[in-house]
Amino acid sequence: MRKNSENNREFNAVSLALAEGPAARGAGKGRANFGWEALGCLVLSKAGHDKGSFLVIVGVEDEEHVLLSDGRLRTIEKPKRKKLRHIAVQKAFSNELHEKLVSESPIQNAELRKFIAEATAEATEK
Repeated sequence: MRKNSENNREFNAVSLALAEGPAARGAGKGRANFGWEALGCLVLSKAGHDKGSFLVIVGVEDEEHVLLSDGRLRTIEKPKRKKLRHIAVQKAFSNELHEKLVSESPIQNAELRKFIAEATAEATEK
């Protein structure tokens, strides 16, 4: 088994707890509820042609894959499917994007670009 970064281990632990929690079992959905809490998180790509770029989690496909978008090359209409081990979860999180993604409200690509720009600007200031 490959080693995950510290951030990915935390992300996996939180996601598994959500998937196996009483709410998921009570709803009869099992692992289908995996990772909904991660929607709106900023991540850094660790592998692939987009290595080093910042993206936002816009969907969760299964327990090993997420859907990512940056609003520019990877639009919200055509997100990138990526394995969890190929991303590093950052501390930045957008409540506004999270609420829109959970409620399936329309999201503009400009909103994603703005969030990524603000989050990376804050990170470089510190």
